[in-house]
Amino acid sequence: MHLRAPSALLTLVLTACARVPPAATPVPTAGLGGPAWERLKHELPGSWGMPSSKGGAFVVSYTLISGGTVLVEEWGAGTPSETETVFHPDHADLLLTHYCAQGNQPRLRVAEVTGDAIVFRFVDVTNRGPDQSMLVERTLRFAGGALEDTEVYQAPDGTKETTTNRFTRVRVGGRE
Repeated sequence: MHLRAPSALLTLVLTACARVPPAATPVPTAGLGGPAWERLKHELPGSWGMPSSKGGAFVVSYTLISGGTVLVEEWGAGTPSETETVFHPDHADLLLTHYCAQGNQPRLRVAEVTGDAIVFRFVDVTNRGPDQSMLVERTLRFAGGALEDTEVYQAPDGTKETTTNRFTRVRVGGRE
């Protein structure tokens, strides 16, 4: 009798599992990601600059790619701290992956959307070394044609550093 009970139990479990329908593909819904994505893809594409301490402007550019489903941010092209951040919808969510000059890749998800701001918060990180800080929060605020970009980095010891940069539209190669 002992030999048959585990076999019968295993048969019951396998039969029950076979009847479970496959997981449905999530359907896009009207969550925070939709309004945030619409705002970003309409307001950000082009070039934005701020005065540099070395003269000239520090430029950040935004380009829609993949049929308008992905927004790529190029930060400080041609500088030692050049980075890219990729924004993309994930059904009702909006995610960003920041390809940091340190070599790690934090991923953030939209957490708040207000009349003038979109806030992203930490989800996870790949390739982070034990001595590296990482991006844990980012707020993009639109005010009067300007862009205010606030980044919060967390050091390995847990301390946080906040930096805010203010950008205005710039013309690059005769266009904005």
